[in-house]
Amino acid sequence: MPTLRTLAAVAATAAIALFASPEAFAQGAASAERPWRGFVGIGLAGGGDKLATVQWSNGDTTNINAGGLVDLRGGVDVRLGDTPFTVQASLGWFVHRASGTNGSVTFERFPLEVLGTWRATDTLRLAAGLRRAGNGKLEGRGAASNLGRTTFKAKLGAVVEGEWLFGATRSYGLALRAVSEEYDAPNGTKADGSHVGLRLSWYF
Repeated sequence: MPTLRTLAAVAATAAIALFASPEAFAQGAASAERPWRGFVGIGLAGGGDKLATVQWSNGDTTNINAGGLVDLRGGVDVRLGDTPFTVQASLGWFVHRASGTNGSVTFERFPLEVLGTWRATDTLRLAAGLRRAGNGKLEGRGAASNLGRTTFKAKLGAVVEGEWLFGATRSYGLALRAVSEEYDAPNGTKADGSHVGLRLSWYF
């Protein structure tokens, strides 16, 4: 699996290329005639219960939370005829990772979302829907290997979102979102994974 740093670098490079390229706007105009369009996005989120604490050699600590941190996502947005409504389905990689020279702790999951969206204005969309994060894996490596590997089973969650569309063809979106979800740990305890976040998306 690629590292978080590698994926973030790829996403940043792609975003710079898109904003710098006039062809991106031409592609957006062409896709406006289709009943569907794809999208990719990158976001940051925070919240949820603390699952682990990483202590560094200088005494500082980093908490790994059930609602963080980086959200990479891709999917499809389908327009429902000549209406202001769409259905959006996507699959993401949602990960919170703390790493040093001698070890790392990672909590990762692959959430599937299905949202119904309403285009309130030319530049504003409101959405709500369901989310299933699957099995979240908490794993420690190196100096943190005492954590082992724990699987958290996600329950069905809910999503609400407001998205501002911008660009010449409304090909870009900046979304503020809130997610309510919960995980079951193997020992029978529960972990709240609810979080809020921001996500930047490109529609093509």
